[in-house]
Amino acid sequence: MLKSKVLFCLGFLVAMVGAASAQPISYQGHLLDGGLPAQGLYDLECRVFDAAIDGIQLGQTVGIDDLLINGGLFSVELDFEYEFDAVSMFFEISLRPGASVDLYDVLMPRQQILPTPTAINATYSVLAQNLTGTNWSDGGVSAFEGGLLLFGEGDDRAIINRADALTADEYFGVHVTSTLTGGILVSNEDILGVPSISYAVDGEVGASHSYTLNKKNRVWALEVGGSVAMEADSAGISSPQFRFPSPRTQAVTISGDVFHSALGTPFIASFFGGGAYLSTAGGNAPLVAPVSLPNGATVTKLIGRLEDNAAGDLSISLTGVQSNGTLVTIAAVDTIGIAPVVGIQSLVTTEITKGSTVVDTFSTGYYIRVFSSFWPGDSTMRVWSVTIEYTVDGPS
Repeated sequence: MLKSKVLFCLGFLVAMVGAASAQPISYQGHLLDGGLPAQGLYDLECRVFDAAIDGIQLGQTVGIDDLLINGGLFSVELDFEYEFDAVSMFFEISLRPGASVDLYDVLMPRQQILPTPTAINATYSVLAQNLTGTNWSDGGVSAFEGGLLLFGEGDDRAIINRADALTADEYFGVHVTSTLTGGILVSNEDILGVPSISYAVDGEVGASHSYTLNKKNRVWALEVGGSVAMEADSAGISSPQFRFPSPRTQAVTISGDVFHSALGTPFIASFFGGGAYLSTAGGNAPLVAPVSLPNGATVTKLIGRLEDNAAGDLSISLTGVQSNGTLVTIAAVDTIGIAPVVGIQSLVTTEITKGSTVVDTFSTGYYIRVFSSFWPGDSTMRVWSVTIEYTVDGPS
């Protein structure tokens, strides 16, 4: 006896059904035995009835002994000596192992022969009529009823119309061993067609890639949540919706060796990390250095690294020069009220309250200003570096 039988139509019954015909017909099938593709010799008996259950047999019984089935696939010629002109016709197959003398097992349900000039439809589904080889299989009766189709075995198999998600050991890949271009093609023959790949969850499309004709240019687009996140054509890439999920903190640091005197007073700016200072004792001119900030950034912190071991105080500020000449202090730190300390010290402002904190490079230029009412003229008072921290909502 067969352990478990499943029969479905791989190809079709070749017959002019619907027109009187008593010619032999070709039948291609795929047999599973115990859930696996059948292999070996089998005896078959084939009949046609006028009803899905019971009914009257139409034509004669066709018996085939010791039919070799390889990988579950087989093809037979059947001559029922009957003209297929009945209103309802159903195809029935009984089979047993070739070496067995037991009764035949009848495979149910019968397959209906539809009055069309092309084919018999499978009870469960129809695969491509030219599908051959033993690499293809279905997932059993219950899975095959859902249209599941497998190719290959183990971790290397491809699964079409699966109900569960991919595991860590599974993938879908395209492999080409050629110097020519090879890959996946999504095509639309119409000039206004939009070939695309979409991603959906619970039946709702959330993102898609598409390629279309837009303003006489071919444009590749990425849409997320119904909005265009990115577009690319031969002219370049645009991203109108590209924003960080939350503001990101970035920083720019100005080293002491790039500072210079704003009024021409003699100064020292060491190229070996020694910082900058006025070299004239008693001078009160500021040291300045330009700074570049991204438009739209929000300044959040000013950090000054300095040495103040002199009698005077030192102040560091981020200043904006507006297009009309107005000076605006964005942030500032100083040593007022702080006892002089030998060596490098760091002053930090964590709350920006002066002027505008949003950078506007269209109307304002920015620079760092270092000032003392009394420079001692030596390295006991100097600026080592200044860091500006800021947040941005997207790439600049």
